[in-house]
Amino acid sequence: MSVVKRLLSASATVAGLWCVAAPLTANASVNVPIGDYQKGQLANLSFNRWAGDFTLAGTWFNPETGFDISGAAGFTFNGENPATDYRTGTEFHAEWAVTKHFGQEFSAGVAGYFYQQVTGDSGAGARLGPFKGRIAAIGGTMGYNFKMAETPVSLTLKVFQEFGAKNRPEGTAGFVTIAFPIGTPPAQVK
Repeated sequence: MSVVKRLLSASATVAGLWCVAAPLTANASVNVPIGDYQKGQLANLSFNRWAGDFTLAGTWFNPETGFDISGAAGFTFNGENPATDYRTGTEFHAEWAVTKHFGQEFSAGVAGYFYQQVTGDSGAGARLGPFKGRIAAIGGTMGYNFKMAETPVSLTLKVFQEFGAKNRPEGTAGFVTIAFPIGTPPAQVK
């Protein structure tokens, strides 16, 4: 199997909305079951199932104080994995952050997330029954914005302590995100 196919997975945004007066977005994405999947492997690059995710998100930012309050909530609807005859139940997810920006380069704040499987797992492969999962977390976030050549880059570190786990592991989760635009940035409006 080619390296390209092994690394392919798809999550395509099919709809989005941004209102300037009310900074809200509505997003719909689809997981396409492509890539390498082998039944019995401890880890696979593909979910090997269709899934649809629908999320609403909003942000409030006050440039005078530097405070940013953001949140998102959505549902993921999962299809069945035909290799395992297992269908993960519908999942609710919510994420939030309260961040203080110190100029244009640095930011720090508090963030968290909540996950609840609202319907049970099903299918012949669900040998443990419905097995609904749940987890919550709270932690910190730090960000640093800089330019590499003339390209703006955003580096974010988030560390969360999880709690309230049900049917899932619980611990400390850390995430590093590096974001930058691909291609030529649009001309700035003056």
